[in-house]
Amino acid sequence: MDRISGSLTCTCPHSMRQSKKNLVPLKQSKALCAQRPDRGWAVYYHKTNEQGMVEQARRFFRHKSEADAFCSEMKAEKVSLGNLAFGLDDELKREALSCINKLKPFGKSLTQAVEYFIRDQNLLNQSVTVQKATEELYNRHKADGSSQRHLQAIRLNLQGFCIQYGAEKVSTIRPDKVQLWLDNRKTKEGLPISSNSFNTIRRYLGLFFNFCVKRGWMEQNPILRIDGKTVKSKTVRLLSPSDLKQILNAANSRIKPAIVVQAYCGLRVAEVARLEWSDLLSSGHLQISAEKAKTARRRITPIPEKALRYLLSVRKHTGFIFGDGEKPTIDALQVALREVKSACPGVRWHRNALRASALSYRLAETQDAPKTALEMGNSPSVLLRDYRELTTPEVAREWFGVDPMVPSGKIIQLGKSDAKKTS
Repeated sequence: MDRISGSLTCTCPHSMRQSKKNLVPLKQSKALCAQRPDRGWAVYYHKTNEQGMVEQARRFFRHKSEADAFCSEMKAEKVSLGNLAFGLDDELKREALSCINKLKPFGKSLTQAVEYFIRDQNLLNQSVTVQKATEELYNRHKADGSSQRHLQAIRLNLQGFCIQYGAEKVSTIRPDKVQLWLDNRKTKEGLPISSNSFNTIRRYLGLFFNFCVKRGWMEQNPILRIDGKTVKSKTVRLLSPSDLKQILNAANSRIKPAIVVQAYCGLRVAEVARLEWSDLLSSGHLQISAEKAKTARRRITPIPEKALRYLLSVRKHTGFIFGDGEKPTIDALQVALREVKSACPGVRWHRNALRASALSYRLAETQDAPKTALEMGNSPSVLLRDYRELTTPEVAREWFGVDPMVPSGKIIQLGKSDAKKTS
C-alpha cells in the first residue's frame, strides 16, 4: 500500500485507476453519452461477491442526481457497517479473521462455511438411523408389491451393514466407510467374497442409499463413489444329450417333470418351484406369470414336442409340477435335484446346468438372440455374451430330441417265453 495525496491506493494488479474514484459520480464521454444516454454517469464501488471476496463493481446512471443518491446510500451503508464492526468483541474479530485464513486454501468464504454447517446440522437432525431406514425400505417395497424373493434379498444383503452401523444416522455414512466395509466382507469360511457377491451387495446398498436420499435423510448416495469389481465371465459347460438321458433315467416321477421343464424350457429352479400344472397351456407353451418369474415379467415359453408329450401324459388337474400336496419350497426342490445328481456320478452337473444347457441349445437352434431371450426370461446381451457359439444346431436337435418317456431311446418288448419267465 502507498500513501498518495493523503489517500490509500492499492498497488496490486487488480487495483482500480486513480481516476476511478470510489463512490464519486464520473461523467462519461460525449461519444458514449450519445450512444447510451442511460450511461451518462458512472459510479465505482466495492462489493462482496458470492464467494465472500471483495471486488470492484460499477453502475451507470442517466442523471447525476441519481448517481449522487446512490453514492450517499452506499456511504451511509459503509458508516453503518463500520459502526457495527467497531462494536464487535475483539476476540470475535480475531476468530473471524482466523476462520477466513483457514478457508482461503479452499477458496470459500466464512459465510459459505457457516451455511454448509447449518445445512449439515439440519440434515443430521432430520435423518434417521441405518436400522430405521432399512426397515422403512423393506416396508416400502413390501407395500409396493415386491416379490418375496426380492424382500428376502433386501434383508440378506443389508443385514451385515445394519449389524455394524445400525445405530448411526444415515447422513453420517461416508463413501470411505462403505468402501472399507465392502472390502472386509468374508464368506462363512473366512475367505474374501467373490466379485459377483461384492457387486450384488454394492447394488443393494445403492438401492438403500437412493431411498435415503429421496426421503431427505442424506445428501447424496455414497455408492456413486464406489466402483464395482470386474467379473471375468467363465465359459459355460453344457450338459450333453447323453448326460440328459442319464439324468432322466435317474429321476423318479416326483422330480422328473421339474427336470423336464428345466432341461427343455430353461426355467430357473425358483421358477420351477412355483410352477403349477395350470401353467401348462393347451397351445403347447408354459406360462410363467410375473409373480413366479425372477424378472417379475410374464413370459410364454414354447415346449419342445417330446417334452410336451411327456408332460401331457403325467399332467394333473391341479397342484404344482414338483412334489405332492402342499406348495413346495425352493430348498426342497434343490434337495431333490441333488439326489438325482448323486445318482449320476458320471455327469459333471454344475449349478443351473439344465437351464444353461437349454439356453445354449435353444440359441443354437433359433440363431435368434432376442427371440430366445424373450422365451427364457433373459437379456439378449447376456445371452450373446455367455451362451453364443457354445454348441451347434445339430447337437441342439439331438438334445431336444431326447424323449423323456423313453430316455434310452429303446423300448424293450418281451417275447412270449420271456413273459412266462417273468410271470
